Amino acid sequence: MLVEEILKEFKRTHLEHVEDIILTNGYQGGQAVVGYFKDLYSMLKGDGANAVQVSVKWDGAPAVVCGTNPDNGKFFVGTKSVFAQNPKINYTKQDIAKNHGTEDLGQKLLKCLVHLPKLNIQGVVQGDMMFTDNDLVGQKINGKQFVTFKPNEIVYAVPESSEIGEQIKNAKVGIIFHTTYTGETLSEMDAKAGVDVNSFNKSPDVWFDNASYKNVSGSATFTADESQDFLNGIGVLENLLARVPQNLSAMLVSNKDFIPMFQMFINSEVKQGRLPTNANEFLRGFQQFYLQRMKQQAAGLKAPKAIALRQQKMKDMPKFMATIRKPLQAMLAFYKQTQAMKQKALKKMNQAMQVGTFAQTDNGLEVTDPEGFVAVGTDGGAVKLVDRLGFSRKNLTAIKKFQKV
Repeated sequence: MLVEEILKEFKRTHLEHVEDIILTNGYQGGQAVVGYFKDLYSMLKGDGANAVQVSVKWDGAPAVVCGTNPDNGKFFVGTKSVFAQNPKINYTKQDIAKNHGTEDLGQKLLKCLVHLPKLNIQGVVQGDMMFTDNDLVGQKINGKQFVTFKPNEIVYAVPESSEIGEQIKNAKVGIIFHTTYTGETLSEMDAKAGVDVNSFNKSPDVWFDNASYKNVSGSATFTADESQDFLNGIGVLENLLARVPQNLSAMLVSNKDFIPMFQMFINSEVKQGRLPTNANEFLRGFQQFYLQRMKQQAAGLKAPKAIALRQQKMKDMPKFMATIRKPLQAMLAFYKQTQAMKQKALKKMNQAMQVGTFAQTDNGLEVTDPEGFVAVGTDGGAVKLVDRLGFSRKNLTAIKKFQKV
Protein backbone atom coordinates (compact mmCIF):
# COMPACT_ATOMS: atom_id res chain seq x y z
CA MET A 1 0.00 0.00 0.00
CA LEU A 2 1.32 3.35 -0.40
CA VAL A 3 0.74 7.05 -0.59
CA GLU A 4 -0.82 9.45 1.67
CA GLU A 5 0.45 11.81 4.28
CA ILE A 6 3.09 14.34 5.14
CA LEU A 7 0.91 16.95 3.55
CA LYS A 8 -0.43 20.05 5.13
CA GLU A 9 -4.03 19.13 5.48
CA PHE A 10 -6.62 20.85 7.60
CA LYS A 11 -9.58 19.34 9.38
CA ARG A 12 -12.23 18.33 6.87
CA THR A 13 -10.01 19.31 3.93
CA HIS A 14 -11.03 17.66 0.66
CA LEU A 15 -8.21 16.29 -1.48
CA GLU A 16 -8.76 16.14 -5.22
CA HIS A 17 -7.76 13.29 -7.51
CA VAL A 18 -4.66 14.38 -9.40
CA GLU A 19 -6.48 14.27 -12.76
CA ASP A 20 -9.27 16.55 -11.47
CA ILE A 21 -6.90 19.45 -10.73
CA ILE A 22 -7.07 20.66 -14.34
CA LEU A 23 -10.85 20.88 -13.93
CA THR A 24 -10.95 22.58 -10.53
CA ASN A 25 -7.94 24.88 -10.98
CA GLY A 26 -7.67 25.31 -14.73
CA TYR A 27 -4.34 25.95 -16.45
CA GLN A 28 -2.63 26.66 -13.14
CA GLY A 29 -3.90 23.31 -11.89
CA GLY A 30 -2.35 21.71 -14.94
CA GLN A 31 0.98 23.28 -14.06
CA ALA A 32 0.66 21.81 -10.57
CA VAL A 33 -0.06 18.37 -12.05
CA VAL A 34 3.11 18.53 -14.14
CA GLY A 35 4.98 19.49 -10.98
CA TYR A 36 3.59 16.50 -9.06
CA PHE A 37 4.70 14.09 -11.75
CA LYS A 38 8.16 15.63 -11.91
CA ASP A 39 8.42 15.14 -8.15
CA LEU A 40 7.14 11.56 -8.46
CA TYR A 41 9.70 10.96 -11.19
CA SER A 42 12.45 12.04 -8.80
CA MET A 43 11.13 9.72 -6.09
CA LEU A 44 10.68 6.70 -8.33
CA LYS A 45 14.12 6.95 -9.85
CA GLY A 46 15.62 7.16 -6.36
CA ASP A 47 16.44 10.87 -6.16
CA GLY A 48 15.55 11.60 -2.54
CA ALA A 49 16.63 15.25 -2.64
CA ASN A 50 13.85 16.33 -5.01
CA ALA A 51 11.33 13.60 -4.29
CA VAL A 52 7.66 14.07 -3.60
CA GLN A 53 6.52 13.09 -0.11
CA VAL A 54 4.12 10.19 -0.33
CA SER A 55 2.06 8.22 2.11
CA VAL A 56 -0.07 5.09 1.99
CA LYS A 57 -3.82 5.43 1.88
CA TRP A 58 -4.96 2.58 4.11
CA ASP A 59 -8.57 1.42 3.81
CA GLY A 60 -9.28 1.50 7.54
CA ALA A 61 -12.44 2.24 9.50
CA PRO A 62 -13.46 3.90 11.67
CA ALA A 63 -11.29 6.99 11.93
CA VAL A 64 -9.95 7.30 15.48
CA VAL A 65 -8.90 10.56 17.12
CA CYS A 66 -7.06 10.18 20.40
CA GLY A 67 -4.54 11.76 22.76
CA THR A 68 -4.47 14.29 25.54
CA ASN A 69 -7.19 16.92 25.47
CA PRO A 70 -5.41 20.28 25.96
CA ASP A 71 -8.57 21.63 27.58
CA ASN A 72 -8.26 19.40 30.64
CA GLY A 73 -5.15 17.22 30.33
CA LYS A 74 -7.19 14.00 30.11
CA PHE A 75 -6.62 11.13 27.66
CA PHE A 76 -9.56 10.59 25.29
CA VAL A 77 -10.61 8.60 22.26
CA GLY A 78 -13.25 9.35 19.68
CA THR A 79 -14.07 9.60 16.01
CA LYS A 80 -13.92 12.77 13.94
CA SER A 81 -17.02 13.81 15.86
CA VAL A 82 -14.68 15.14 18.59
CA PHE A 83 -14.43 18.21 16.34
CA ALA A 84 -18.19 18.54 15.79
CA GLN A 85 -20.23 21.50 16.99
CA ASN A 86 -21.51 19.20 19.73
CA PRO A 87 -18.37 17.13 20.26
CA LYS A 88 -18.43 13.48 21.32
CA ILE A 89 -15.31 13.07 23.47
CA ASN A 90 -14.83 9.84 25.38
CA TYR A 91 -12.83 9.59 28.61
CA THR A 92 -14.64 6.58 30.09
CA LYS A 93 -16.51 3.42 29.15
CA GLN A 94 -19.71 5.22 30.07
CA ASP A 95 -18.92 8.07 27.65
CA ILE A 96 -18.47 5.60 24.79
CA ALA A 97 -21.74 3.81 25.55
CA LYS A 98 -23.58 7.16 25.65
CA ASN A 99 -21.98 8.65 22.53
CA HIS A 100 -21.54 5.61 20.29
CA GLY A 101 -23.51 2.73 21.75
CA THR A 102 -22.32 -0.71 22.79
CA GLU A 103 -22.30 -2.43 19.39
CA ASP A 104 -19.39 -2.69 16.93
CA LEU A 105 -18.24 0.95 16.92
CA GLY A 106 -18.58 1.26 20.68
CA GLN A 107 -16.61 -1.96 21.24
CA LYS A 108 -13.79 -0.82 18.95
CA LEU A 109 -13.53 2.54 20.69
CA LEU A 110 -13.57 0.81 24.06
CA LYS A 111 -10.53 -1.26 23.09
CA CYS A 112 -8.83 1.94 21.98
CA LEU A 113 -9.59 3.52 25.34
CA VAL A 114 -8.08 0.53 27.14
CA HIS A 115 -4.95 0.01 25.03
CA LEU A 116 -3.93 3.27 23.31
CA PRO A 117 -2.89 4.99 26.58
CA LYS A 118 -0.06 2.42 26.71
CA LEU A 119 1.59 4.29 23.81
CA ASN A 120 1.94 7.46 25.91
CA ILE A 121 0.78 9.64 23.01
CA GLN A 122 1.70 13.28 23.54
CA GLY A 123 -0.76 15.67 21.91
CA VAL A 124 -3.63 14.66 19.63
CA VAL A 125 -3.41 12.36 16.61
CA GLN A 126 -5.76 10.66 14.17
CA GLY A 127 -5.54 7.27 12.56
CA ASP A 128 -7.52 4.61 10.74
CA MET A 129 -8.39 1.51 12.72
CA MET A 130 -7.30 -1.62 10.89
CA PHE A 131 -8.48 -4.28 13.33
CA THR A 132 -9.18 -5.40 16.85
CA ASP A 133 -8.28 -8.92 17.93
CA ASN A 134 -11.85 -10.04 17.18
CA ASP A 135 -11.37 -9.10 13.52
CA LEU A 136 -8.28 -11.25 12.88
CA VAL A 137 -8.80 -14.39 10.80
CA GLY A 138 -6.29 -17.12 9.99
CA GLN A 139 -6.54 -18.05 6.34
CA LYS A 140 -4.63 -20.07 3.76
CA ILE A 141 -3.75 -18.23 0.55
CA ASN A 142 -1.95 -20.18 -2.18
CA GLY A 143 -1.08 -22.86 0.34
CA LYS A 144 0.49 -20.48 2.88
CA GLN A 145 -0.97 -19.46 6.22
CA PHE A 146 -1.84 -15.77 6.64
CA VAL A 147 -3.41 -13.60 9.30
CA THR A 148 -6.04 -11.42 7.61
CA PHE A 149 -8.28 -8.48 8.51
CA LYS A 150 -10.88 -6.52 6.56
CA PRO A 151 -11.63 -3.09 8.09
CA ASN A 152 -13.55 -1.84 5.06
CA GLU A 153 -13.39 -2.90 1.39
CA ILE A 154 -9.87 -4.33 1.22
CA VAL A 155 -8.71 -7.55 2.87
CA TYR A 156 -5.18 -7.21 4.29
CA ALA A 157 -3.04 -10.33 4.67
CA VAL A 158 0.31 -10.94 6.35
CA PRO A 159 2.20 -14.25 6.56
CA GLU A 160 1.59 -15.60 10.06
CA SER A 161 5.21 -16.64 10.53
CA SER A 162 6.64 -13.21 9.61
CA GLU A 163 7.73 -10.69 12.23
CA ILE A 164 4.86 -8.35 11.40
CA GLY A 165 2.46 -11.30 11.34
CA GLU A 166 3.48 -12.30 14.87
CA GLN A 167 3.00 -8.70 16.05
CA ILE A 168 -0.48 -8.50 14.55
CA LYS A 169 -1.58 -11.88 15.93
CA ASN A 170 -0.66 -10.79 19.46
CA ALA A 171 -2.20 -7.31 19.26
CA LYS A 172 -5.56 -6.26 20.65
CA VAL A 173 -5.77 -3.19 18.37
CA GLY A 174 -4.21 -2.26 15.03
CA ILE A 175 -4.13 1.36 13.85
CA ILE A 176 -2.35 3.45 11.22
CA PHE A 177 -1.77 7.03 12.38
CA HIS A 178 -1.73 9.74 9.73
CA THR A 179 -2.61 13.18 11.14
CA THR A 180 -1.26 15.31 13.99
CA TYR A 181 -3.34 18.06 15.58
CA THR A 182 -1.88 21.09 17.33
CA GLY A 183 -3.48 23.96 19.22
CA GLU A 184 -4.28 25.27 22.66
CA THR A 185 -7.87 23.99 22.62
CA LEU A 186 -9.34 20.89 21.00
CA SER A 187 -12.01 22.82 19.10
CA GLU A 188 -9.46 25.17 17.51
CA MET A 189 -6.77 22.63 16.58
CA ASP A 190 -5.08 22.64 13.19
CA ALA A 191 -4.27 19.40 11.41
CA LYS A 192 -1.02 18.45 9.75
CA ALA A 193 -0.63 15.15 7.98
CA GLY A 194 2.03 12.90 9.36
CA VAL A 195 2.65 11.43 12.79
CA ASP A 196 6.01 10.85 14.51
CA VAL A 197 5.25 7.37 15.80
CA ASN A 198 8.88 6.97 16.89
CA SER A 199 7.95 9.02 19.95
CA PHE A 200 5.30 6.47 21.00
CA ASN A 201 5.93 3.76 23.56
CA LYS A 202 5.82 0.20 22.23
CA SER A 203 3.18 -2.22 23.49
CA PRO A 204 2.48 -5.79 22.34
CA ASP A 205 -1.22 -4.95 22.65
CA VAL A 206 -1.11 -2.30 19.89
CA TRP A 207 0.19 -2.78 16.37
CA PHE A 208 0.72 0.66 14.87
CA ASP A 209 2.61 2.56 12.22
CA ASN A 210 2.32 5.82 10.35
CA ALA A 211 1.20 6.02 6.73
CA SER A 212 4.49 7.20 5.23
CA TYR A 213 5.48 5.42 2.03
CA LYS A 214 8.28 2.95 2.68
CA ASN A 215 10.10 1.33 -0.21
CA VAL A 216 11.44 -1.34 2.15
CA SER A 217 12.32 -3.84 -0.57
CA GLY A 218 13.91 -1.38 -2.98
CA SER A 219 11.63 -2.86 -5.67
CA ALA A 220 9.64 0.32 -6.31
CA THR A 221 12.34 2.22 -8.17
CA PHE A 222 12.22 2.90 -11.92
CA THR A 223 14.53 1.02 -14.24
CA ALA A 224 16.40 3.10 -16.82
CA ASP A 225 13.75 2.30 -19.46
CA GLU A 226 10.88 3.07 -17.09
CA SER A 227 12.52 6.37 -16.12
CA GLN A 228 12.78 7.41 -19.76
CA ASP A 229 9.21 6.36 -20.51
CA PHE A 230 7.88 8.36 -17.54
CA LEU A 231 9.98 11.37 -18.49
CA ASN A 232 8.62 11.20 -22.04
CA GLY A 233 5.11 11.09 -20.58
CA ILE A 234 5.80 14.28 -18.65
CA GLY A 235 6.85 15.88 -21.92
CA VAL A 236 3.54 14.87 -23.49
CA LEU A 237 1.70 16.41 -20.53
CA GLU A 238 3.57 19.69 -20.99
CA ASN A 239 2.74 19.77 -24.71
CA LEU A 240 -0.94 19.11 -24.00
CA LEU A 241 -1.00 21.81 -21.32
CA ALA A 242 0.32 24.31 -23.86
CA ARG A 243 -2.98 23.86 -25.76
CA VAL A 244 -5.06 24.68 -22.67
CA PRO A 245 -6.05 28.38 -22.40
CA GLN A 246 -4.42 30.10 -19.45
CA ASN A 247 -7.81 31.57 -18.52
CA LEU A 248 -9.55 28.16 -18.54
CA SER A 249 -10.55 28.50 -14.90
CA ALA A 250 -12.38 31.77 -15.57
CA MET A 251 -14.12 30.15 -18.53
CA LEU A 252 -15.35 27.18 -16.51
CA VAL A 253 -16.63 29.14 -13.51
CA SER A 254 -18.67 31.45 -15.74
CA ASN A 255 -21.30 28.71 -15.52
CA LYS A 256 -21.65 27.94 -11.80
CA ASP A 257 -23.10 24.49 -12.42
CA PHE A 258 -20.37 23.19 -14.69
CA ILE A 259 -17.52 22.14 -12.36
CA PRO A 260 -19.57 20.55 -9.56
CA MET A 261 -21.89 18.80 -12.01
CA PHE A 262 -18.98 17.64 -14.18
CA GLN A 263 -17.31 16.09 -11.15
CA MET A 264 -20.61 14.45 -10.26
CA PHE A 265 -20.77 13.08 -13.80
CA ILE A 266 -17.23 11.70 -13.55
CA ASN A 267 -18.16 9.86 -10.35
CA SER A 268 -21.27 8.45 -12.00
CA GLU A 269 -19.09 7.20 -14.86
CA VAL A 270 -16.61 5.67 -12.40
CA LYS A 271 -19.48 3.69 -10.85
CA GLN A 272 -20.15 2.29 -14.33
CA GLY A 273 -16.49 1.48 -14.89
CA ARG A 274 -15.88 4.30 -17.36
CA LEU A 275 -13.53 7.27 -17.54
CA PRO A 276 -12.82 9.83 -20.29
CA THR A 277 -11.36 8.27 -23.42
CA ASN A 278 -12.98 10.11 -26.32
CA ALA A 279 -13.44 13.79 -25.43
CA ASN A 280 -16.43 14.45 -27.68
CA GLU A 281 -18.30 11.37 -26.47
CA PHE A 282 -17.60 12.32 -22.87
CA LEU A 283 -18.88 15.85 -23.37
CA ARG A 284 -22.04 14.55 -25.02
CA GLY A 285 -22.46 12.17 -22.11
CA PHE A 286 -22.16 15.05 -19.67
CA GLN A 287 -24.79 17.11 -21.50
CA GLN A 288 -27.24 14.20 -21.32
CA PHE A 289 -26.39 13.67 -17.64
CA TYR A 290 -26.91 17.36 -16.86
CA LEU A 291 -30.21 17.62 -18.72
CA GLN A 292 -31.50 14.52 -16.94
CA ARG A 293 -30.52 15.94 -13.54
CA MET A 294 -32.28 19.23 -14.26
CA LYS A 295 -35.41 17.37 -15.41
CA GLN A 296 -35.38 15.33 -12.20
CA GLN A 297 -35.04 18.48 -10.12
CA ALA A 298 -37.81 20.26 -11.99
CA ALA A 299 -40.13 17.27 -11.58
CA GLY A 300 -39.86 17.57 -7.82
CA LEU A 301 -40.71 21.27 -7.72
CA LYS A 302 -44.02 23.10 -7.55
CA ALA A 303 -43.04 26.77 -7.63
CA PRO A 304 -43.24 28.10 -11.23
CA LYS A 305 -40.18 30.30 -10.68
CA ALA A 306 -38.02 27.36 -9.57
CA ILE A 307 -39.22 25.21 -12.44
CA ALA A 308 -38.50 28.00 -14.93
CA LEU A 309 -34.97 28.32 -13.54
CA ARG A 310 -34.23 24.64 -14.25
CA GLN A 311 -35.70 24.92 -17.72
CA GLN A 312 -33.47 27.90 -18.43
CA LYS A 313 -30.43 26.00 -17.16
CA MET A 314 -31.21 23.19 -19.59
CA LYS A 315 -31.00 25.73 -22.41
CA ASP A 316 -27.93 27.53 -21.08
CA MET A 317 -25.60 24.56 -20.53
CA PRO A 318 -25.41 23.38 -24.18
CA LYS A 319 -24.83 26.97 -25.31
CA PHE A 320 -22.13 27.42 -22.69
CA MET A 321 -20.33 24.24 -23.71
CA ALA A 322 -20.54 25.11 -27.40
CA THR A 323 -18.71 28.40 -26.80
CA ILE A 324 -15.75 26.68 -25.08
CA ARG A 325 -15.72 23.33 -26.88
CA LYS A 326 -12.06 23.51 -27.94
CA PRO A 327 -10.81 24.44 -24.45
CA LEU A 328 -12.85 21.55 -23.03
CA GLN A 329 -11.37 19.16 -25.59
CA ALA A 330 -7.88 20.36 -24.67
CA MET A 331 -8.67 19.94 -20.98
CA LEU A 332 -9.87 16.36 -21.47
CA ALA A 333 -6.80 15.45 -23.54
CA PHE A 334 -4.66 16.60 -20.63
CA TYR A 335 -6.98 14.75 -18.23
CA LYS A 336 -6.58 11.48 -20.15
CA GLN A 337 -2.78 11.72 -20.20
CA THR A 338 -2.78 12.49 -16.47
CA GLN A 339 -4.71 9.27 -15.88
CA ALA A 340 -2.18 7.30 -17.90
CA MET A 341 0.74 8.81 -15.97
CA LYS A 342 -0.96 8.12 -12.66
CA GLN A 343 -1.42 4.45 -13.53
CA LYS A 344 2.28 4.11 -14.35
CA ALA A 345 3.23 5.60 -11.00
CA LEU A 346 0.72 3.43 -9.12
CA LYS A 347 1.95 0.26 -10.81
CA LYS A 348 5.49 0.92 -9.64
CA MET A 349 4.61 2.08 -6.13
CA ASN A 350 2.33 -0.90 -5.54
CA GLN A 351 5.42 -3.12 -5.74
CA ALA A 352 6.60 -1.83 -2.36
CA MET A 353 3.78 -3.46 -0.37
CA GLN A 354 4.68 -4.92 3.00
CA VAL A 355 1.14 -6.07 3.72
CA GLY A 356 -0.72 -7.93 1.00
CA THR A 357 -4.06 -6.57 -0.25
CA PHE A 358 -6.93 -8.67 -1.57
CA ALA A 359 -10.53 -8.34 -2.65
CA GLN A 360 -13.17 -10.69 -1.28
CA THR A 361 -15.07 -12.29 -4.17
CA ASP A 362 -17.55 -15.16 -4.57
CA ASN A 363 -14.58 -17.32 -5.55
CA GLY A 364 -12.47 -16.37 -2.55
CA LEU A 365 -9.69 -13.82 -2.18
CA GLU A 366 -8.24 -12.22 -5.28
CA VAL A 367 -5.12 -10.06 -5.34
CA THR A 368 -5.95 -6.36 -5.64
CA ASP A 369 -4.07 -3.10 -5.40
CA PRO A 370 -4.10 -1.02 -2.20
CA GLU A 371 -6.43 1.94 -1.80
CA GLY A 372 -3.89 4.41 -3.15
CA PHE A 373 -1.66 7.24 -2.07
CA VAL A 374 -1.50 10.91 -1.28
CA ALA A 375 1.36 12.84 -2.85
CA VAL A 376 2.67 16.11 -1.45
CA GLY A 377 4.65 18.14 -3.95
CA THR A 378 7.66 20.28 -3.16
CA ASP A 379 5.30 23.28 -3.27
CA GLY A 380 3.31 21.85 -0.32
CA GLY A 381 0.16 21.00 -2.28
CA ALA A 382 -1.37 17.54 -2.01
CA VAL A 383 -3.41 15.26 -4.28
CA LYS A 384 -4.84 11.74 -4.24
CA LEU A 385 -3.39 9.02 -6.44
CA VAL A 386 -6.09 6.36 -6.64
CA ASP A 387 -7.09 3.78 -9.24
CA ARG A 388 -10.58 5.13 -9.84
CA LEU A 389 -11.78 2.16 -11.88
CA GLY A 390 -10.44 -0.16 -9.22
CA PHE A 391 -10.69 1.02 -5.64
CA SER A 392 -12.71 4.22 -6.18
CA ARG A 393 -15.41 2.35 -8.07
CA LYS A 394 -15.74 -0.17 -5.23
CA ASN A 395 -15.70 2.64 -2.69
CA LEU A 396 -18.41 4.66 -4.43
CA THR A 397 -20.74 1.67 -4.73
CA ALA A 398 -20.07 0.12 -1.32
CA ILE A 399 -22.27 0.38 1.73
CA LYS A 400 -20.14 2.30 4.21
CA LYS A 401 -19.39 1.18 7.73
CA PHE A 402 -19.55 3.70 10.55
CA GLN A 403 -21.13 6.45 8.40
CA LYS A 404 -22.63 8.18 11.42
CA VAL A 405 -20.05 8.33 14.14
